[in-house]
Amino acid sequence: MGSGAPLLNDYKQDFFWKRFPQTLLGGQKLRLGYDAPAYVYINQLFLFVFPWVIGGVFTAVVELTTLDVSVGYYSVGGIVAAFVLIAQSISFVVRRRGATVTRLDIQNILAEDDEVDFESCCGVETVEFVLPGKKYVANIVLHALLSGVMCGYGFWYLTPATLNSLYNTNTAATVLLYIFGWLTVCTAQFSLTAAPPPEPATFRAQDVYEITPLMRPFYVCVFLAFDLVARFYITFSGVNQVLHVVFIFLPLFWVLGLLPPLDALFPWLAEQVLVLALGGSPAAGDISHPSVVPPDIWSRILPV
Repeated sequence: MGSGAPLLNDYKQDFFWKRFPQTLLGGQKLRLGYDAPAYVYINQLFLFVFPWVIGGVFTAVVELTTLDVSVGYYSVGGIVAAFVLIAQSISFVVRRRGATVTRLDIQNILAEDDEVDFESCCGVETVEFVLPGKKYVANIVLHALLSGVMCGYGFWYLTPATLNSLYNTNTAATVLLYIFGWLTVCTAQFSLTAAPPPEPATFRAQDVYEITPLMRPFYVCVFLAFDLVARFYITFSGVNQVLHVVFIFLPLFWVLGLLPPLDALFPWLAEQVLVLALGGSPAAGDISHPSVVPPDIWSRILPV
């Protein structure tokens, strides 16, 4: 017999229902805990579905006309990349201008941290909330280019022609994979446009180099890269069918924390190379792995 105590009290339940949609949908803050104008939610939803809208338009054009799919690939990728670049540039300019204004009417520090006073749909507070700025200007360009490549090839990955060729024109499979596949792409891409969600799988508390926004796009690009290989090697078509199904479950894997963050994945891979391929011993820390592997390789190529 249990004591009757709830697993989550009221405070924890409120916190959970704030964080869960944010993690599931890639970073959208759709439950704030206080009243916010409707344009705050509309702006976030617009940023989320924009790649899907552009991809859907070009999907219809490619399927209903003689337009080559490669033209749609470059068009979708270019439009999304330009959109992310323009959005982050606007955020950068607005924040730079707003930084010169000092607010002196702050009365409650805790309330100021918990609530945002939205003044207009294009105000500094709204832009900082919907489009948080990048720490480094170079990441604005990098994230825009990565968004273009991911969404462009994601368009090709999820075209009905591609899905029909994999599943023998099964309409139900094509529709389901198309819808949930684009949800997966939008979930991964939103962290590049705005800010990454709180991830259950976290290796470091502080993201100094902005690696977290690249985590979900990285796993999406792994699936896209395998599809590109499978287009040239027919023997992988069966595996490609399975991976298209697994692809739509990526948001579930991210929510459950089953996929490791990049700052833990790559040191682990380096350690496996060091131990299994080079016969070394596991290192005590992750920082030394990238610096240990190259000298070990050279010592085997050029023995003393």
